[in-house]
Amino acid sequence: MVSNNKRHTMKAIKNKDMIHPSSRKAQQVMRVVLRKDRLDHRNKVRANQSHSQVDRVMWFRHAVPDEVATLTREEHHELIEEYLSRYNEEYESLVALHRPGKVRPKAAREDMLALFIANERQEYASGFEMPDFSSPKNVKLLREWDGDLNSIRRIKMIRLNDPKHLAKMAAAVAAATGPQKSSESSDMQE
Repeated sequence: MVSNNKRHTMKAIKNKDMIHPSSRKAQQVMRVVLRKDRLDHRNKVRANQSHSQVDRVMWFRHAVPDEVATLTREEHHELIEEYLSRYNEEYESLVALHRPGKVRPKAAREDMLALFIANERQEYASGFEMPDFSSPKNVKLLREWDGDLNSIRRIKMIRLNDPKHLAKMAAAVAAATGPQKSSESSDMQE
């Protein structure tokens, strides 16, 4: 059986200020530092994802009027399209600053918005997560939600794909398999 002699915190390592750079103790210190960095990075990523999810749910909560009890799938898709186009005006105004014939570097905000818009469009193509407005119980829960990160799990979420993207994919699959079926059927007839 292998002993677990790894030290997981700097407190556990004694005499850490007087160590040889090539010693085992130096390797222990390095493991502790790398582990701490890795855990900090994971926590930052998790916090970012949580806050972006809260922002998204809050946007959808305020976008749906209070008198609406439920939404259909088509209305869900319209709401997503409205959400995805929220930065279009700002992006277009930044692009309009470019003068024809003059070389002007892009603004950092323009690059960031372009990347952000492309990522959200890609997410919509592969499955966009949003609150479910088709159930009155969930709509009521969403209206009562105060923006707390811990209670967001009570809200039922759905994942919707872009119907235009799905239609393109179906057409591409049909085009790829179409000629093969006709040649197979002609082989069977002969």
